[in-house]
Amino acid sequence: MTTLTPDHPAIINSTTIYQKNVYDLAVDDYPHAVLKRSTNRKLGRKVNKTQYRGRPIYTLSLVARETCSPDCEHWLDCYDNVMPFAHRFRAGPALEERVTADLDVYDRRHRRTGYLVRLHVVGDFYSPEYVAFWEQQLSNRPGLAIYGYTRHHPGTGIGDAVQDLEAKSDRFHVRFSMLPDYEFSANNEANAPEVSVTCPEQTGRAASCGDCGLCWTMRRPITFIDH
Repeated sequence: MTTLTPDHPAIINSTTIYQKNVYDLAVDDYPHAVLKRSTNRKLGRKVNKTQYRGRPIYTLSLVARETCSPDCEHWLDCYDNVMPFAHRFRAGPALEERVTADLDVYDRRHRRTGYLVRLHVVGDFYSPEYVAFWEQQLSNRPGLAIYGYTRHHPGTGIGDAVQDLEAKSDRFHVRFSMLPDYEFSANNEANAPEVSVTCPEQTGRAASCGDCGLCWTMRRPITFIDH
Protein backbone atom coordinates (compact mmCIF):
# COMPACT_ATOMS: atom_id res chain seq x y z
CA MET A 1 0.00 0.00 0.00
CA THR A 2 1.18 3.51 -0.79
CA THR A 3 1.92 5.41 2.41
CA LEU A 4 1.88 9.18 2.16
CA THR A 5 3.98 11.62 4.14
CA PRO A 6 2.47 14.50 6.13
CA ASP A 7 3.74 17.04 3.58
CA HIS A 8 2.19 15.29 0.57
CA PRO A 9 -0.24 17.63 -1.29
CA ALA A 10 -3.15 15.23 -0.71
CA ILE A 11 -2.64 15.48 3.02
CA ILE A 12 -2.21 19.24 2.99
CA ASN A 13 -5.39 19.58 0.93
CA SER A 14 -7.21 16.75 2.71
CA THR A 15 -8.28 15.00 -0.46
CA THR A 16 -7.41 12.06 -2.70
CA ILE A 17 -4.14 11.83 -4.59
CA TYR A 18 -6.07 10.86 -7.75
CA GLN A 19 -7.61 14.19 -8.71
CA LYS A 20 -8.09 13.21 -12.38
CA ASN A 21 -10.68 10.66 -11.28
CA VAL A 22 -12.74 13.04 -9.14
CA TYR A 23 -16.11 14.11 -10.55
CA ASP A 24 -18.25 16.96 -9.31
CA LEU A 25 -21.67 16.03 -10.63
CA ALA A 26 -22.91 19.60 -10.20
CA VAL A 27 -20.62 20.73 -13.03
CA ASP A 28 -19.11 17.65 -14.71
CA ASP A 29 -20.82 15.76 -17.51
CA TYR A 30 -20.66 12.17 -16.28
CA PRO A 31 -22.55 9.84 -18.65
CA HIS A 32 -22.24 6.66 -16.57
CA ALA A 33 -24.00 5.29 -13.51
CA VAL A 34 -22.47 6.44 -10.23
CA LEU A 35 -23.61 3.26 -8.45
CA LYS A 36 -21.45 0.76 -10.28
CA ARG A 37 -21.91 -2.99 -10.64
CA SER A 38 -19.10 -4.68 -8.74
CA THR A 39 -16.36 -6.25 -10.83
CA ASN A 40 -13.99 -6.51 -7.86
CA ARG A 41 -12.75 -10.03 -7.18
CA LYS A 42 -12.48 -9.42 -3.44
CA LEU A 43 -15.99 -8.03 -3.18
CA GLY A 44 -17.60 -10.35 -5.72
CA ARG A 45 -20.27 -9.66 -8.31
CA LYS A 46 -23.20 -10.99 -6.31
CA VAL A 47 -24.16 -12.42 -2.94
CA ASN A 48 -24.02 -16.22 -2.75
CA LYS A 49 -24.91 -16.70 0.93
CA THR A 50 -27.12 -15.21 3.67
CA GLN A 51 -30.53 -13.57 3.35
CA TYR A 52 -29.30 -11.60 0.32
CA ARG A 53 -28.35 -14.63 -1.75
CA GLY A 54 -28.71 -13.94 -5.46
CA ARG A 55 -28.53 -10.16 -5.15
CA PRO A 56 -26.08 -8.28 -7.38
CA ILE A 57 -23.63 -5.97 -5.63
CA TYR A 58 -23.25 -2.30 -6.51
CA THR A 59 -20.62 0.11 -5.18
CA LEU A 60 -20.20 3.83 -4.58
CA SER A 61 -16.94 5.73 -4.10
CA LEU A 62 -16.69 9.26 -2.74
CA VAL A 63 -13.61 11.45 -2.35
CA ALA A 64 -11.29 10.11 0.31
CA ARG A 65 -10.32 12.49 3.14
CA GLU A 66 -12.82 15.13 1.98
CA THR A 67 -15.60 12.98 3.46
CA CYS A 68 -13.59 11.18 6.14
CA SER A 69 -13.04 11.74 9.83
CA PRO A 70 -9.66 13.41 10.48
CA ASP A 71 -9.32 10.98 13.40
CA CYS A 72 -8.95 8.04 11.00
CA GLU A 73 -5.95 5.89 11.88
CA HIS A 74 -5.37 5.20 8.18
CA TRP A 75 -5.39 8.82 7.03
CA LEU A 76 -1.90 8.44 5.54
CA ASP A 77 -2.09 4.85 4.28
CA CYS A 78 -5.70 4.92 3.11
CA TYR A 79 -7.02 2.17 0.84
CA ASP A 80 -7.73 4.99 -1.61
CA ASN A 81 -3.98 5.27 -2.24
CA VAL A 82 -3.95 1.98 -4.21
CA MET A 83 -7.09 2.62 -6.28
CA PRO A 84 -5.88 4.86 -9.13
CA PHE A 85 -8.72 3.93 -11.50
CA ALA A 86 -11.74 4.33 -9.20
CA HIS A 87 -14.18 7.09 -10.10
CA ARG A 88 -14.81 9.26 -7.05
CA PHE A 89 -17.75 11.63 -6.65
CA ARG A 90 -17.92 14.86 -4.71
CA ALA A 91 -20.48 15.10 -1.95
CA GLY A 92 -23.64 17.13 -2.30
CA PRO A 93 -27.18 17.36 -3.69
CA ALA A 94 -26.08 16.59 -7.27
CA LEU A 95 -24.57 13.30 -6.12
CA GLU A 96 -27.74 12.38 -4.24
CA GLU A 97 -29.87 13.16 -7.30
CA ARG A 98 -27.76 10.87 -9.47
CA VAL A 99 -27.79 8.11 -6.86
CA THR A 100 -31.58 8.36 -6.71
CA ALA A 101 -31.80 8.01 -10.48
CA ASP A 102 -29.57 4.93 -10.44
CA LEU A 103 -31.61 3.37 -7.65
CA ASP A 104 -34.77 3.89 -9.72
CA VAL A 105 -33.16 1.84 -12.50
CA TYR A 106 -32.03 -0.93 -10.17
CA ASP A 107 -35.42 -1.14 -8.49
CA ARG A 108 -36.89 -2.05 -11.87
CA ARG A 109 -34.00 -4.21 -13.01
CA HIS A 110 -33.82 -6.28 -9.84
CA ARG A 111 -37.45 -6.22 -8.69
CA ARG A 112 -37.43 -9.99 -8.14
CA THR A 113 -34.11 -10.39 -6.34
CA GLY A 114 -33.30 -7.00 -4.80
CA TYR A 115 -29.74 -5.70 -4.71
CA LEU A 116 -26.95 -4.86 -2.23
CA VAL A 117 -25.07 -1.55 -2.23
CA ARG A 118 -21.57 -1.36 -0.75
CA LEU A 119 -21.02 2.08 0.84
CA HIS A 120 -18.31 3.40 0.48
CA VAL A 121 -15.39 1.65 -1.23
CA VAL A 122 -13.47 4.87 -0.66
CA GLY A 123 -14.75 7.91 1.18
CA ASP A 124 -17.31 8.00 3.97
CA PHE A 125 -20.61 9.49 5.08
CA TYR A 126 -20.28 13.25 4.89
CA SER A 127 -23.20 14.59 6.97
CA PRO A 128 -26.13 13.46 9.12
CA GLU A 129 -28.39 14.63 6.29
CA TYR A 130 -26.63 12.23 3.92
CA VAL A 131 -27.30 9.37 6.34
CA ALA A 132 -30.95 10.50 6.38
CA PHE A 133 -30.90 10.39 2.57
CA TRP A 134 -30.07 6.68 2.73
CA GLU A 135 -32.71 6.12 5.39
CA GLN A 136 -35.28 7.56 3.01
CA GLN A 137 -34.05 5.34 0.19
CA LEU A 138 -34.38 2.26 2.36
CA SER A 139 -37.88 3.31 3.32
CA ASN A 140 -38.91 3.77 -0.32
CA ARG A 141 -37.15 0.74 -1.79
CA PRO A 142 -37.83 -2.66 -0.21
CA GLY A 143 -35.35 -4.34 -2.56
CA LEU A 144 -32.41 -2.20 -1.39
CA ALA A 145 -29.93 -3.35 1.25
CA ILE A 146 -26.72 -1.59 2.31
CA TYR A 147 -23.47 -2.56 3.94
CA GLY A 148 -20.18 -0.81 4.62
CA TYR A 149 -17.99 0.81 7.26
CA THR A 150 -17.53 4.26 8.76
CA ARG A 151 -14.86 5.93 10.87
CA HIS A 152 -17.35 8.53 12.12
CA HIS A 153 -17.90 7.18 15.61
CA PRO A 154 -20.89 7.54 17.94
CA GLY A 155 -20.70 10.84 19.77
CA THR A 156 -20.42 12.75 16.50
CA GLY A 157 -23.41 13.88 14.49
CA ILE A 158 -22.65 11.51 11.62
CA GLY A 159 -21.75 8.60 13.88
CA ASP A 160 -24.92 8.99 15.91
CA ALA A 161 -27.01 9.07 12.73
CA VAL A 162 -25.36 5.89 11.45
CA GLN A 163 -25.86 4.14 14.79
CA ASP A 164 -29.52 5.13 14.94
CA LEU A 165 -30.20 3.93 11.39
CA GLU A 166 -28.36 0.65 11.94
CA ALA A 167 -30.55 0.03 14.99
CA LYS A 168 -33.77 0.91 13.14
CA SER A 169 -33.26 -0.88 9.84
CA ASP A 170 -32.66 -4.57 9.23
CA ARG A 171 -31.25 -3.69 5.77
CA PHE A 172 -28.61 -1.15 6.82
CA HIS A 173 -25.40 -2.88 7.93
CA VAL A 174 -22.63 -0.32 8.53
CA ARG A 175 -19.86 -1.21 10.97
CA PHE A 176 -17.83 1.31 12.92
CA SER A 177 -14.15 1.12 12.00
CA MET A 178 -11.58 1.02 14.79
CA LEU A 179 -14.06 0.73 17.65
CA PRO A 180 -13.15 -2.66 19.19
CA ASP A 181 -15.45 -2.42 22.21
CA TYR A 182 -18.49 -2.10 19.93
CA GLU A 183 -19.98 -5.42 18.79
CA PHE A 184 -20.74 -4.26 15.23
CA SER A 185 -17.28 -2.97 14.41
CA ALA A 186 -14.36 -3.59 12.03
CA ASN A 187 -10.81 -3.31 13.34
CA ASN A 188 -7.22 -3.86 12.34
CA GLU A 189 -4.94 -6.47 13.88
CA ALA A 190 -3.44 -4.08 16.40
CA ASN A 191 -6.71 -3.32 18.17
CA ALA A 192 -8.74 -6.49 17.54
CA PRO A 193 -10.62 -7.79 20.61
CA GLU A 194 -10.42 -11.47 21.58
CA VAL A 195 -14.00 -12.12 20.43
CA SER A 196 -13.26 -10.80 16.95
CA VAL A 197 -13.39 -12.96 13.81
CA THR A 198 -10.74 -12.43 11.13
CA CYS A 199 -12.10 -11.63 7.67
CA PRO A 200 -12.65 -15.01 5.91
CA GLU A 201 -11.91 -13.53 2.49
CA GLN A 202 -8.47 -12.44 3.66
CA THR A 203 -7.66 -15.83 5.18
CA GLY A 204 -8.83 -17.78 2.13
CA ARG A 205 -11.90 -19.32 3.80
CA ALA A 206 -14.21 -17.38 1.46
CA ALA A 207 -13.62 -16.46 -2.17
CA SER A 208 -15.20 -13.02 -1.83
CA CYS A 209 -17.38 -10.87 0.39
CA GLY A 210 -20.36 -12.18 -1.56
CA ASP A 211 -19.37 -15.71 -0.57
CA CYS A 212 -19.10 -14.77 3.11
CA GLY A 213 -21.61 -12.26 4.43
CA LEU A 214 -20.32 -12.02 8.00
CA CYS A 215 -19.98 -8.24 7.76
CA TRP A 216 -23.75 -7.86 7.46
CA THR A 217 -24.92 -10.83 9.54
CA MET A 218 -22.61 -11.36 12.52
CA ARG A 219 -23.01 -9.28 15.70
CA ARG A 220 -19.32 -9.59 16.62
CA PRO A 221 -16.30 -7.47 15.73
CA ILE A 222 -14.42 -8.36 12.56
CA THR A 223 -10.65 -8.08 12.16
CA PHE A 224 -9.06 -7.06 8.88
CA ILE A 225 -5.47 -8.04 8.21
CA ASP A 226 -3.35 -4.97 7.52
CA HIS A 227 -2.52 -4.52 3.83
